[in-house]
Amino acid sequence: MARLFHYKIVNDAFGDPCVLIKLLRERRSLLLDVGDIRKIPFNEILKVSDIFVSHTHIDHFIGFDQVIRAVLRRPEPLRVYGPENIIECVQGKLKGYTWNLISDYPLTIEVFAIGEKEIKIAKFRANERFEIRLMPAVFIENNIILQEPLFRVKALVLSHGIPVIAYSIEEDFHINIDKVELEKSGLKIGPWLGELKKLIKLYYNYDPVKILKPRDPETTVEVDTPVGKVKIEELFHILKITKGEKISYVIDVAPIEENIQKIIDFVKGSDILFCEAYFLGKDKDRAIERNHLTAETTGKIAKDADVKEVVIIHISPKYIANPQEVYKEVELSRSGVLQQD
Repeated sequence: MARLFHYKIVNDAFGDPCVLIKLLRERRSLLLDVGDIRKIPFNEILKVSDIFVSHTHIDHFIGFDQVIRAVLRRPEPLRVYGPENIIECVQGKLKGYTWNLISDYPLTIEVFAIGEKEIKIAKFRANERFEIRLMPAVFIENNIILQEPLFRVKALVLSHGIPVIAYSIEEDFHINIDKVELEKSGLKIGPWLGELKKLIKLYYNYDPVKILKPRDPETTVEVDTPVGKVKIEELFHILKITKGEKISYVIDVAPIEENIQKIIDFVKGSDILFCEAYFLGKDKDRAIERNHLTAETTGKIAKDADVKEVVIIHISPKYIANPQEVYKEVELSRSGVLQQD
């Protein structure tokens, strides 16, 4: 079945961490960190609607300038999420350039600084030469920082010697179309199916027993089809409903017990966990000194959180001659062969 999230790891595990997530049929992408993005084609950068920054060390944030250059004339806003200093860092980037020729450009950059309990918000508009405009802060509930019909994004504040943010992107349920049933109904594939899926995500909850349960039983929802308006319930037979995906992203985290337990709870049940395994277990002292996870710890997190797939995206250059040793340690720890002290 077709998936909503299609990911591409931009650089190898020794390069700048960056994951591009394309949303199926949405002409829209998300970025998890924005380090060196030179490998992403210009037309793909144009589709980036949201950037989720773990922290603003140079290898996680240097590509922000390239994104701005690509989307500068775009009417759709660019949203940037990050730790508590992200507003000042975006402002500093923008102040590094002269903006006297952009008064008719439509771009707005919306920046969200994630704290433990609230999100501070600022906007920078091209037609105002990217002068900062502070907005009212909002409280965070259940770690949710972005809620849309198709998916939601959660954030968790961790420690890397500085605040660092882990993210999860979650789809409640996934909708595929039964083409055989579609043809039996005399309907054809077309853009209307995308609208149907959005309306279902907006007005229905996923229930493992009842499959789709209306959020408001008193509301009747219709969709425009090639044969006119049709009640959504009358189209349930053409749908294949499955549990949605969960993608998590954890990087540059101090290997302390408080962080580890928070991560396990946060990424539990993920279909894919993008995670660092920066040092080998034998270099644990160095990992503690540099505030990074070991491969052994990453494997334990994946095991205890019942993660389906773990993808390693950040390894110390000291292992560049033999990266397989890192991957092996992750898998041995995940399988329970290695037992941490």
